Amino acid sequence: MEYRILGRTGLRVSEISLGTSQTFRAAAREDEDICVRIVHEALDRGINFFDTAPSYWEAERVLGLALEGRRDEAIIATKANEKSAEAARESIERSFDNLRVDVIDLMQIHSLTAWREVTPVIQEYQRAGRVRFIGLTGSSPDKFPEMIEAMRTGTYDTIQIIYSLAERSCCEKLLPLAREMNIGVIALRVILNLLADRIPLHPVASPDSENDSAEEEKPKKLARAHAEGRFSFLGEYGVKTPGQALFKYVLSHPAVSTIIAATGKIERIAENAAASDGVVLPPEACTRLEGLLA
Repeated sequence: MEYRILGRTGLRVSEISLGTSQTFRAAAREDEDICVRIVHEALDRGINFFDTAPSYWEAERVLGLALEGRRDEAIIATKANEKSAEAARESIERSFDNLRVDVIDLMQIHSLTAWREVTPVIQEYQRAGRVRFIGLTGSSPDKFPEMIEAMRTGTYDTIQIIYSLAERSCCEKLLPLAREMNIGVIALRVILNLLADRIPLHPVASPDSENDSAEEEKPKKLARAHAEGRFSFLGEYGVKTPGQALFKYVLSHPAVSTIIAATGKIERIAENAAASDGVVLPPEACTRLEGLLA
């Protein structure tokens, strides 16, 4: 596992992180032991950054359970998603209880919800030494103009944004500004909607793509490219699966500090972690990857 500095926080974070949305939160609701094993496997593989949120069902509580006895190995990021200062304060207090910690490393304002009202609350916790850093999240490119406005205030240490082979609009203004201001960048949805169920290692017949919308077509284009062997050129860069190719593509951008990868499968941790091996895709390889969706 390779590590990068998370902007001006100075935190040394693993290039691949463990997220707790989607499949992890579903597993947390059904079988806590599986999630505990996933977290321990992630730690054993060198993953040290864990992202969660109160809105992810039982995920925040189960993450706290899983990190019992190994808290010093983890950097914990959670979120506040409330529309008033009072509600945000109550949510943050619950997060301390759920996570079983006295200090939260990164408190993020979820989807920029009431960020002007909620930021002063988080700053109170920061002054008290209970929150170390403050961040923003925005899972839709429609939020990027507002996020840029917030970033320019100089208040926020990190941003968490959608960035993938299929969604690159953050590269135009947002990522350059993050580099200029030394704001840490956490990438999410790198695989989601492209390889939701992952493409099998041994390709099957190329899928039919007739009558699909542009968004529905993207996963099928990647599946077809894999079936036709058009990922094979990435072998020299240590890529063994299409999922690893998508991770390495995003990691090729120098503004990105870490990628959030959520999973409910223990065996997926090794595949995800293997994408961080110190080998960066050159620009020409990234361009060829982009061509797979053309």
